[in-house]
Amino acid sequence: MAEPGGGQYRPITMRRLLGTLALLVLLAGCGDEAGGRSPDPQDAPEPEIILVHATAGGGDPEAQATDVTDPADLASYVRQFSDGLAGQVTKAAGAAGGNPVLAQVVSVGCDVPPGADLEQDVIVPETVAKPMPECLAPVTTVAVASVPALQ
Repeated sequence: MAEPGGGQYRPITMRRLLGTLALLVLLAGCGDEAGGRSPDPQDAPEPEIILVHATAGGGDPEAQATDVTDPADLASYVRQFSDGLAGQVTKAAGAAGGNPVLAQVVSVGCDVPPGADLEQDVIVPETVAKPMPECLAPVTTVAVASVPALQ
């Protein structure tokens, strides 16, 4: 179907569309009413992660970290470990300085991971460069993360 007067130049007015787009861009660029800005997750302080371990310390690898900020939750959590490992986990959690604390069994095996990273609510152990082929008893590694609150 051909446009009426198809051979002629027909200007299209775009003022309304351009005005609306300009207004949206201006509004999107504004902060909140108080003039502040939203916290940027990249501005957040890094969590401090302490790895504690013990031979035949008990516990099973966990897929997700457990919030052990509350002393009762911490006491319940460390019941799965030998007395020595439970004491190490409790001491590491006490060093959090009032920050929220997460704990997770990150490894049960021959090797202790060299470090770990917090990814949302999971503490991910770093890969061991040269894993031992075998061991006499498994080593339980628990990661305890002190997570500073975003200001």
